[in-house]
Amino acid sequence: MIIIKKNIEYKAVYNCNNSISDYNLVLFIKKNSYGFNRFGFTAAKKIKKAVQRNIIRRRLKEIVRLNEYNLKEGYDIVLMARVNATDSDYKDLEKSFNKLIKRKNLLKGDKNK
Repeated sequence: MIIIKKNIEYKAVYNCNNSISDYNLVLFIKKNSYGFNRFGFTAAKKIKKAVQRNIIRRRLKEIVRLNEYNLKEGYDIVLMARVNATDSDYKDLEKSFNKLIKRKNLLKGDKNK
């Protein structure tokens, strides 16, 4: 898994205006020219405690690590945890991630896009 590290790269994905969200997560997507996926993980500053933000980010990283082989290649994907994610466990976050990925047709088996 390749992680986006530079602030400029995060902003480029945010400004692409290609996002989808649900109760727990917001998924920002931008096509890249690399032929592989890069991922970014953020948590809303409204989640007051840094410990909570870090726990959620670690869970999201693990979810992506286990599911990235299912994804189409050539995208920059940023996952942002919403405040509601603090009440969710690992399974709920995984369901949210899978639902958003399916809705954006990013699974390898999807014919669309």
